[in-house]
Amino acid sequence: MGGIGKTQICLRFIEEMSDCFSHVFWIDASSTDTITQGLRGICNLPEAQSFSLDGSPQSALWWINSLGDNYAMVFDNADNLTPEELEQYHPSGLGGNILITSRNSGLKRLTLHENSLEVKEMEENDAISLLLKAACLDESQKDLQVEASKIVNELFCIPLAIDQAGAFIAFGDTDIRDYIKEYSRYREKLLSYPAFKGASTYNRTVYQTWELSYKEIQQRANSYDSEKAEAASSAMLLMAMFSFFHCDGISEEIFSYAATLKHEKNEANKQIPALPLASHVIDQKLLQLDETGKWDNFIFKEGLWVLFSFSLIKLGSSKGIYTVHPLIHAWGRDRMSSEDRQKHCLMAYVMLACSLSKDFNEQPYQFRRILITHLRANIQHSVMAKNKMVERYFDDAHEHFGRLLKEQGYNSEAEEFQIQVLDARSRIIGEEHPGTISAMGHLAHTYERLGKYADAEELQIKVLDLRNIFLGEEHPDTILAQGDLAHTYHSLGKYADAEKLQIKKLQIKVLDLRKRLMGEEHPITINAMENLAITLYYLQKYTDAARLENQVVDVRKKVFGEEHPKTVQAVAFLS
Repeated sequence: MGGIGKTQICLRFIEEMSDCFSHVFWIDASSTDTITQGLRGICNLPEAQSFSLDGSPQSALWWINSLGDNYAMVFDNADNLTPEELEQYHPSGLGGNILITSRNSGLKRLTLHENSLEVKEMEENDAISLLLKAACLDESQKDLQVEASKIVNELFCIPLAIDQAGAFIAFGDTDIRDYIKEYSRYREKLLSYPAFKGASTYNRTVYQTWELSYKEIQQRANSYDSEKAEAASSAMLLMAMFSFFHCDGISEEIFSYAATLKHEKNEANKQIPALPLASHVIDQKLLQLDETGKWDNFIFKEGLWVLFSFSLIKLGSSKGIYTVHPLIHAWGRDRMSSEDRQKHCLMAYVMLACSLSKDFNEQPYQFRRILITHLRANIQHSVMAKNKMVERYFDDAHEHFGRLLKEQGYNSEAEEFQIQVLDARSRIIGEEHPGTISAMGHLAHTYERLGKYADAEELQIKVLDLRNIFLGEEHPDTILAQGDLAHTYHSLGKYADAEKLQIKKLQIKVLDLRKRLMGEEHPITINAMENLAITLYYLQKYTDAARLENQVVDVRKKVFGEEHPKTVQAVAFLS
């Protein structure tokens, strides 16, 4: 990663070990041109001139090779070269010591695994010392160390960022105690402003360092080499989207599901063609299918390889999971114009929406846990950017996200989405459309979760009336609507002894129907079983209630696992 201190570590190593080397050659390896220039400069050394070199890079390498085993040669900032391109500038013999600094992890191929080292963030104590030194402050003062600790953690202990922060504080306009407040307001300026490059010899700001990598990718995207251009374009698209996900736990499954669910969503869209849909505006470039109907992830992988090569992303905790350093993640958004931020925030939002199946049971619960993290991060980025584009209504996105937020316990946020769905459908397709009635039911469930039982009752009465009119009293959806209303009546305490018996009979009827239609282990069947268990409990039929709730616990452990919120809830009720 740029700004992590690779060059400084190399300089310090050469300085401390200089007595071990007969000669030290420092080559700027930013490009083949700078390497060539550096090698030609070596030909001009007095010692080299005595060998009558012709001034070519090859003659310089020949001379270096003749020096024996004790020379050191540093190829610094070899970020944009392939292993093959760099290797041609290595002296041909087996002697000597070669060090390479690079963000390109592919250069590991030039050496043994044990000889490559990833430079990571500084230890906190070292970072505090660097900050106070750069800020020209007394390192021994405890109160300054406390303030410095807050700053280095905010900057994730990246040496260049800390050096810059110290330079800004030393400039005198801001006290160390106020730096985080200033950073929160002016992060982009503080990390990119040339006047605060810091005290080191590294002549770039933090953001300039990553911007150089991005410009190289842009150049590749405009290349005449179509394969190289395609990979770079994919990398730019991924970087733009990743910047509006959460920085951690970016799952390949988001793209895989979005690709394979295209057919399902196209079929669903035909049912209500008048509604605006996220699946109509999604970028298809990364979502191509192969001849078997599976996701063709080659273009996606090409983009990842480019981002890996510049250390703009890293592998996450498991296969198919990726992370972006929080500061690189922020830079990815800060570098964009306001218009591009809106565009890419929306693009990320749409990709998340299209990765979610209408039937939640078709996808692992763990995937939805990952997805909710990215959705909430995307919403936060949208709010911070005052993004009008993301405020656009997409029926499929709002419906799926409302249900997802409710499932994961974010009921107030779910309510906002579901109110928009109900309002839009009532306006566009009418209150009597099955999709609008379904939206009423989902919102009523969320009202129940929020303890808004009167609001839930009002909607559920409306749903039941419409189901009776259009489907009839014996239709399964009508019976389920009765069960929902019965549950709300129970929550409100709205029943006398006779009504209690009716609710019990109704819930038994709902449970039997759900077993018949969906099977005994379907989550909706288990919900009906738990509703009946609760009613039996309040009717003081404790043995029957415990028997049913035991079944609920067993099935939820089997289907969801012991740590799923629904399982925990059932265990708590049983106890």
